[in-house]
Amino acid sequence: MDKQLLITGGELTTDSQFIICRFSSPRLVLSTSLFNGGYVIADSVFNHRLCFFVSSEGDLPGGCMEKYLAIMAGKRGLSMKRSTGLLTSAHMNCRGYSVVTYENLTVEVVATAGVRENATRAGEPACYFEDDGQYRQLGGTINILAFTNVRLPYGTMAKALISITEAKTVALEELGVVSPLTLKAATGTGTDGIILVGNQDAAICCSDVGTQSKLGELFCVAVKTAVKQALFLECDIKPLE
Repeated sequence: MDKQLLITGGELTTDSQFIICRFSSPRLVLSTSLFNGGYVIADSVFNHRLCFFVSSEGDLPGGCMEKYLAIMAGKRGLSMKRSTGLLTSAHMNCRGYSVVTYENLTVEVVATAGVRENATRAGEPACYFEDDGQYRQLGGTINILAFTNVRLPYGTMAKALISITEAKTVALEELGVVSPLTLKAATGTGTDGIILVGNQDAAICCSDVGTQSKLGELFCVAVKTAVKQALFLECDIKPLE
């Protein structure tokens, strides 16, 4: 098991199935997960690797993704109400990591990524139709855990997800990743997830995290770097010459 103290606060532990960040004090988190998704006060956040194949969400232990993630969180001693996590088939040891700072602002990003089977371009024909939890998805997900040392208002956290998503898309473009369906530049995988962690106890508060703001730049640079690292380690995708 690898352990790392984050500059933005919290202890990151990594093994073959989990990346977990535990905080010494609760953090305000915005998560795209079905397990405690949305805004949540969290003691921990995680990224979990699904090590077996399922043909539908109903085949997961617990019968759905939300319950499955809750089960796995419980097995690691995480709070059922004060944690949130993402699911992937990517390897935890192939994670990308980046930290960037400017004066008193810091952003850290941990990412796992896979795009071999289901890289997609927004607006392409759908790969599945969900009918009461029954659907099949191909492997490959870009999961991003983003941390900052500053206090972010609720609306600013929501806007940060836009900047993070744009940066992820730029990383794919710069690596030349294309959708196998149309052979056009991919924008993601269709199953990507983001967990954003702020520090509501911080004295510093930032209200703008758009791509033209300095904090937005830090998020974008960190996300691009971490996603590229993860895609190199997981898929051996190198930058275009």
